[in-house]
Amino acid sequence: MDRDELVAYLDEFLAVEDVPDESLNGLQVEGRAKISRVATAVSCSARFFTDAARWGADAVLVHHGLLWRGQVERVRGSLRQRLAVLLAEELNLLAYHLPLDRHPEVGNAAVLARQLGLEGLEPFGVFHGFAIGWAGVFNRPQTLEELARRLELLTGQEPLVFPGHGERVSSVGIVTGSGAGAFAEAVETGLDALVVGDPKEWVMHRAEEEGVHVVACGHYASERFGVQALGAHLEEKLGLEVQFFDYPNPA
Repeated sequence: MDRDELVAYLDEFLAVEDVPDESLNGLQVEGRAKISRVATAVSCSARFFTDAARWGADAVLVHHGLLWRGQVERVRGSLRQRLAVLLAEELNLLAYHLPLDRHPEVGNAAVLARQLGLEGLEPFGVFHGFAIGWAGVFNRPQTLEELARRLELLTGQEPLVFPGHGERVSSVGIVTGSGAGAFAEAVETGLDALVVGDPKEWVMHRAEEEGVHVVACGHYASERFGVQALGAHLEEKLGLEVQFFDYPNPA
């Protein structure tokens, strides 16, 4: 399909204009005008761009893009290497950060919540005036150990668990990536547990003192869900060929 039509579709589907973000969401680097194959990944890398080009991609779509407000000053080092591959291969680069985090259908938190079996999902994790995560409840309470085990199976790595109070977990909030800032909201709303990506040093004592369990799955591991779900959506709705490229990262 036409590149500009694809970008317009994604920008509208993900409600880019509704979300203030440090990421320059949407088309970050222009490539060829027609797109049949889309390679997806969590983050940019020269390795990913090279692998995508070898696969025959016309566009690469990521959660963590190359261009962020106020950060790019000089094109050198790894930025130069990455741009060199994109330009040489005429690859379009599309990036969607917070719009993908918060989406109710293909968002990182929403997909993870549904795969965990949470029900009654409601927006959660308010940053800068809008929610980027989701919270829900289990129809059968889980133990903290059961929750951690299910997250390990879903994310592919053992999470860090910071115990709070209570043996059973009924209500859970999820903010993937750097989501520990939602801890105070989890306490205020009375959640039993908070699932995030990054572990933070201060979380251990706060969880113990204020009672909310915190389970940190890893930034990368917690954010593989959105781009995969968005890729499946593009295949189903637009007939594009999509492949996810996985580069596991323990952080």
